[in-house]
Amino acid sequence: MKRAIRAVALLAGLTLTACGSTPEPGAAPQPPPPRTLTIGIKFDQPGLSVKGTDGKPAGFDVDTAVYIAGKLGVTPDHITWREARSEQREDLLNSGAVDFIVASYSITAARQQLVSFAGPYLMAGQDLLVRQSERAIDRPEDLDGRTVCSAAGSTSADKIRRSFAGNVKLTTRDTYTQCVGDLIAGTVDAVTTDDVILAGFAHEHPGMLRLVGHRFTRERYGVGVHKGDLELQNRITSVIRMMIDDGSWRRALDADLTASGYQPLPAPVVFNAPDQAVAPGDPTTLDPDLVNVTTAVAATSNARDWEGFRSLVCPETADTIDEIVFQYTPQYDKSLGAEIRSAGYTNTVTGVTQTNPNSATFAFHEAFTNVPEKYRSYFKDIDYTGTMVRRNGSWKLCGLAADFVEP
Repeated sequence: MKRAIRAVALLAGLTLTACGSTPEPGAAPQPPPPRTLTIGIKFDQPGLSVKGTDGKPAGFDVDTAVYIAGKLGVTPDHITWREARSEQREDLLNSGAVDFIVASYSITAARQQLVSFAGPYLMAGQDLLVRQSERAIDRPEDLDGRTVCSAAGSTSADKIRRSFAGNVKLTTRDTYTQCVGDLIAGTVDAVTTDDVILAGFAHEHPGMLRLVGHRFTRERYGVGVHKGDLELQNRITSVIRMMIDDGSWRRALDADLTASGYQPLPAPVVFNAPDQAVAPGDPTTLDPDLVNVTTAVAATSNARDWEGFRSLVCPETADTIDEIVFQYTPQYDKSLGAEIRSAGYTNTVTGVTQTNPNSATFAFHEAFTNVPEKYRSYFKDIDYTGTMVRRNGSWKLCGLAADFVEP
């Protein structure tokens, strides 16, 4: 973005030099050249971003990038799309070859040392793609002695060897399309990456491939920007929040992903850059009833007293909040089941901010215990943000969002 603005300024300067400081009488003022952006995306991820035969990309990542560009003042016909394979993303950003990247780019602590992230804009989780006829592979532990393919620069295959199947045979290809070709040809037994990517390939090859459906990590997709460019990072983060709030995010999700049968996770919490926690608040200025209710929200959750918890929730949002809470509660996880039955958690209120007599925001941190080490990428600690509203003199929890804490 900065490069585009500098280019406009430079061109304006050259025009002045060539034409003189005083325009000819009667000459119409020349409009500034249009802003442009170079955006990095994948070219081979069905549902997220695929380059069509007409040269134009399509998918959820593309729609997200176009929305961001539009709010930055750049129309689709002034976007240059650049392929950003997994192993290229950091180099493309830090060399200035792209302005930002929207390419199933998982936010991790290691990557945050190299680039800055806006968002996140989507939640996903690592899974497996196998042949439809394969009946012996239903979870990553089943890959011992088998061959699994992933794209170069991805950490997905190494995660399987490190945590689930020490004798797995790993192979990498430049793209996931090549991995899928190997799977169909029978030269590998599985392809691994995030479920949202694999679901697109399964949809492209009905009757030939299937998604195992055993999500064993949780990933946040962010928009990558040049390390330290906090101005652009903040602008894009604000745009992503706007995209979720105005319904554009859900419409793009339904058009690009759920149509293929993929069941996405709820919209993620969109953080500020750097992350900003809810302030603790001055106890002397907070409504005492508000403090009591926020404490009760955490306490009823810790006690697994769901009837008491629900009594503190606004009726119209109760089902949505239940879905979020149960999704992150080990005992209710249908995917992992018995493996995490002994896992527990503790919620602690970390901040309360009262914006006016009838509305407030509070935060609580969820720490997990007794989680098997191999699932630490699945049950990362969580920061919840709750929206509180006072109705008829009583405070209620009317909105809840969750975000992972990167170690």
